[in-house]
Order: sequence, then structure tokens, then C-alpha cells
Amino acid sequence: MSVGWFTASSIDEQFTWCDHIGNGHPDPDVCFAEGQFYLATQQPNDFVSPGPWVETVEARVGVDTNNDGKIDKRTKWQEVKETYDYIKGFSKQIAKAPAALDLSKLPDGYGFQIEMRIKDSTDNKSKPMIDRLELAFD
Repeated sequence: MSVGWFTASSIDEQFTWCDHIGNGHPDPDVCFAEGQFYLATQQPNDFVSPGPWVETVEARVGVDTNNDGKIDKRTKWQEVKETYDYIKGFSKQIAKAPAALDLSKLPDGYGFQIEMRIKDSTDNKSKPMIDRLELAFD
């Protein structure tokens, strides 16, 4: 038996085949423990992953502070990641929190800019998908 992975931007859309994971073994299972996803295949080297997020994703935000249409103040580039946790009462469902930046130190301004860069720094095959960026003002 072989384990494969598929991707789609929504569970309601058709999934696209990506690739096999691991070397195959009867009765594989996916587990979540201590913040990691485990593909338990009874092989000497089971597949372990912190999640489906592509390594390395960095972002920064800039602000136009004097209304001249140019960014005057930026955050430093920061690595961002989704985080995962258990959902009480479920053994195979995992709660996901989106990647986020702390922008509390940015000054007030007239405009803003979001920049993001993605680099696949793992040996795993990946298909990066960004479905949205959201900037919230309090």
C-alpha cells in the first residue's frame, strides 16, 4: 500500500495529485503529537512534519507615515508559520491557526504594503498555495 497526498484550495473543489509519501507499508496512519504530524508506516524512518506549510515563508509590512505614497517604516523580515493543535474530543481533526505577524510597533500611517517571499528549503516536494493575505486594523 502506498500513501499519497493531494491538494486543493477548498475541500469542495477537485483535488490535484501531488506525490507519494514514504515507501509504503500496509495499514499506514497519520497521527498528531507534540506539534508534529507523523505518518506511521512501520518503516525504519517514518515521515515526520510540522505541517503542510512550505518552509520558508517570510513576510514584512510597511507604512507610509507622511502621506507621500512611499513606505517610510517597515518591520524586519519575519518567518511566519501556521500552527496546529488538538481539537478536544477528536482523534483525527486538528485545529489550524494562520501565520501572523506582530505589527503593534508600527506607527500610524496613511497607507501600507505587505511583502511576502517563499523559499522551499526542505527536501520534500511541495506545492505552495497562498489563498489570501489579511491585514487587520484594531
